Amino acid sequence: MTFLSPIFLWFLPLMSLPVIIHLLAKRKSKLIDFPSLKFLKLLEQDALKKFNVKQLILLIIRTLMILLIILAFARPNLNLRSGFSINTQSVDLLVFALDNSASSRANYEALTGSWLQKFSSELKEKGFKLVFMGITDLELKDSHQEITPAYSGVYAGDLEARLSQQIDLEPFRWKSIVWLGDGQDVENKLENLTEWNKYLLWKPIQNDMGISSVDLPERGLRQAVEYKLQVGIEHANADLETASLELLINESRQNQVVIEPGANFVELSARVLESGFQEGRLELSRDVHNFNDVRHFILPAGGNIPVQILRSSKSPDFWRIIETAVEEMNLNLEIHLTDYSEIDNLNLSQGGTVIVEDASRLVEYNWNRLKAFNAAGGQLILFGDGGPHMLELLGFNAPLTKTQNRSPLGLYLTQTAGNDLKQEPLKAAIAQDRLKIYSRYSSSGNELEKTWIRYLDDQPFLGMAKWGDGRTIWFNTDFGIEANNLPLLGMFPALMLQLCQSQELKDQTTLFNVEIGDTLHFNPNAQEGTNTPYSIQRPDGTVDFLSPDPNYIIHYPHTNIPGVYRLTRGRQVLQPMAVNITTHEAQAHSRSYGLDNSEMYVSEQHEDLVTEILDHRSGTALWPFLLSILLVLWVIETYLSRIKSTWRQHV
Repeated sequence: MTFLSPIFLWFLPLMSLPVIIHLLAKRKSKLIDFPSLKFLKLLEQDALKKFNVKQLILLIIRTLMILLIILAFARPNLNLRSGFSINTQSVDLLVFALDNSASSRANYEALTGSWLQKFSSELKEKGFKLVFMGITDLELKDSHQEITPAYSGVYAGDLEARLSQQIDLEPFRWKSIVWLGDGQDVENKLENLTEWNKYLLWKPIQNDMGISSVDLPERGLRQAVEYKLQVGIEHANADLETASLELLINESRQNQVVIEPGANFVELSARVLESGFQEGRLELSRDVHNFNDVRHFILPAGGNIPVQILRSSKSPDFWRIIETAVEEMNLNLEIHLTDYSEIDNLNLSQGGTVIVEDASRLVEYNWNRLKAFNAAGGQLILFGDGGPHMLELLGFNAPLTKTQNRSPLGLYLTQTAGNDLKQEPLKAAIAQDRLKIYSRYSSSGNELEKTWIRYLDDQPFLGMAKWGDGRTIWFNTDFGIEANNLPLLGMFPALMLQLCQSQELKDQTTLFNVEIGDTLHFNPNAQEGTNTPYSIQRPDGTVDFLSPDPNYIIHYPHTNIPGVYRLTRGRQVLQPMAVNITTHEAQAHSRSYGLDNSEMYVSEQHEDLVTEILDHRSGTALWPFLLSILLVLWVIETYLSRIKSTWRQHV
């Protein structure tokens, strides 16, 4: 038995009031002399005995009446399934899981109408402990009105563990969960709730279409280049009528195609009309469920893969030779030469490759920026010994020891190089001993992930290690003719260009395209002499102002709506990033999701669900019975109290 309003049980001490009143009202008897004492004493004893029994009965009845009044206000509820124990709180827990994810935005108002408030009141009257949560974060609330629709997906963690963090489940002998939504993910999320009663109020989405995927070019585009977009389309109903898919680039319409019923893929062509970032938007028409009908994307159209070389100006300038070679061969690389004094002007926001000819000149602030660049998919090529920060990138645990040799050190090409590199010029230079190395850094057994060239004693000369989504390439020597003749060899420019073009990292376009909930990372240039703050222009038109961290990286975690987020400074847009709902949420939604064979109770009508829960899962309210007993006791008490105390004297 459970008391729905246990606070009234604190009034139970009031049951002692009839006893107290009875004791205070009792008066002392007076002594009266009477001649015939023999018969009067017998009569007095008999009358006194009967009088005390009546008073005792009235005392008990009045005490019971107060007890029944207190219990009625405490609202006892009897549930035979929970046994005959007495509980001062509900033993029936009911959790409403509202599908407030992106896929149910079109139906969310229908899921949370006024009926839900009425339904909740009925369940509370029946003794249920009610809590509400949105499935995107599983944060428990006291009211469904505190939950708002979101563009996120379903909470990825364990549902019961998440509930246990917020509420003690042990006292509840009967636990139920009611999932309100279109049915997507309900089976996967609830299958581990073995000791729960599971219900689904099913609101399927009708005639839905969605943009499930967009295949973007992997590299930066050049001006006037035409490119293709492969767009995946999903249908909830194969009998849908034709629809149109429109492509806008920088808010200008570029193309439009007709989607025939049943078509799963369409291809659109676009052209780079102006250099810079291409802010694209794909839109489906003739679909009222607009949560998955728009897809945003960003394509960098700088023309080439950026390669930034951090070096000291000297004569001869070997890096200028590489820059000239790229221009003459019209390669898809964009070379930028930067002196160490201008290191803050490295543009790390567009990925590509950064080459550092002397890693020992980098301070901690520089290393932190380059590590973030590397982790986000950039490629780092290092010469020499950069100390502990470089060792961390390479996966080494012990410091390096520099050794100098008068005679050149022998080298050999590994089998890994044969798989990864175009090795003919490099192989010939090593085989003919034309590559002379005099200075190197010895390691104590730590290995790179891949080593392409080794010294004859198996120390690495050229290899790489993964770091985040990018990679770090290391030349185990200093850059300069006093340490080696590498810059003088004709194969050196070709080798460097090959490393820049073959980087195993995240596609360049993925740096600018993320999903809801991801943290955006911007790497602006360190522009001196200006106090203009940075700001993020959000898709809804609002603006957030923020500052770079000590490593001059801007982190923005508040990506809660889809669209384009632009990093600006003053009126200048420094970098845009596109945010979309997940591919899973963007799919067209089915009517069944395999619910026909589900063990949970499924209904499209909330009236049926109410009946199912209230008729078969609720207890019996006892307060009406208590009031009936109270009425009977009141009638008895009224009758007894009117009988005179000397009633035996007239018998």
